Amino acid sequence: MNLKARITILVAVLGTFGGAIAFLSAGGPANGASHGAGGKRWESAAQCRECHQDVYEEWHGSHHQIAFSNPEVRLPEMSDNFRKPECMDCHLPRPLAVTGFGKRTLPRRTHFDEGVSCITCHLAPDGGILGRNDRPEVPCQPKASAEFFAVDACASCHNQHWTTDQWRASHYAAEGVDCAACHMPAVDRVRKDGSKRLGRGHVYAGAHDKAMLQKAAEFTAAKAGQELVLSLKNVGAGHNFPTEERHRAVDMVYRFVTAEGQGTWTRAYRFRQPYRDEAEPINPGNASGENTQLPAGATKEVRVPIPAEAKAIEARLWYRLTPFCDDADPRSTLLFERRVELP
Repeated sequence: MNLKARITILVAVLGTFGGAIAFLSAGGPANGASHGAGGKRWESAAQCRECHQDVYEEWHGSHHQIAFSNPEVRLPEMSDNFRKPECMDCHLPRPLAVTGFGKRTLPRRTHFDEGVSCITCHLAPDGGILGRNDRPEVPCQPKASAEFFAVDACASCHNQHWTTDQWRASHYAAEGVDCAACHMPAVDRVRKDGSKRLGRGHVYAGAHDKAMLQKAAEFTAAKAGQELVLSLKNVGAGHNFPTEERHRAVDMVYRFVTAEGQGTWTRAYRFRQPYRDEAEPINPGNASGENTQLPAGATKEVRVPIPAEAKAIEARLWYRLTPFCDDADPRSTLLFERRVELP
């Protein structure tokens, strides 16, 4: 075989190989996308926008959509700009049905700006679209899948820190109140012909939504004898409060007001799951490594002696996206304030 013939064969082989690499990089079967209804290849949330503009707008800007681009996630103490590669599994996941609902996700290398997208949850292993109902008359022709809207679909990412296990141990699981009941509430969708259909919200309110956080907790401060009694009850979360990432924290703090003025804020108790390498207990009296998150329906009381000179008591409940931030940090959210006047 002469040199010219060898070069021709080599170019053809490299071209085929390069085409295969480009195909996989663009989201081929290795990334879970293949040809679905009508031979269409579903690989981007932008394709869903034409028919589902309202859903797309809810999702766009949500913490699912910015899961990979969110500056908060990229901080050194978090993913370290995704130098911690395991973080990509859930912040830029391949379609859940492809890797298996309830199983550990795998990262993709496409559509970085879409984070957790329509394709993540709705794409079937055969390239079709999964939904609650069979809809052969619409362009994407979704097929009904009980697994698609079951809790295991959320568990693929959200059980890395046992959130769905916490739900299974709660009374909510026994009552059939699932993740979607709170995080994807029912909404009326208006079709192009003006008719309405019942759908689900796609904002996914959670740790960054003050109203949602306030629904989870009941915080009280009261005088009992010569003690201040601070109490927190998990009344609305179907899992621990706080839950999910280990860096979430909830702090009960207080200060005494005297004739001389207001005292300094003191932390009475911190609710949090510690990092694996933390040696110091989260609160005095806790064991090293002890998880102090508050389970669904549980109550935690803390008693503090009231000094004789105190004229009033002020108490606050803070939610912190990271345990390293103080009250002035935008990553801290003041949920409740209480004041107790003393006779």
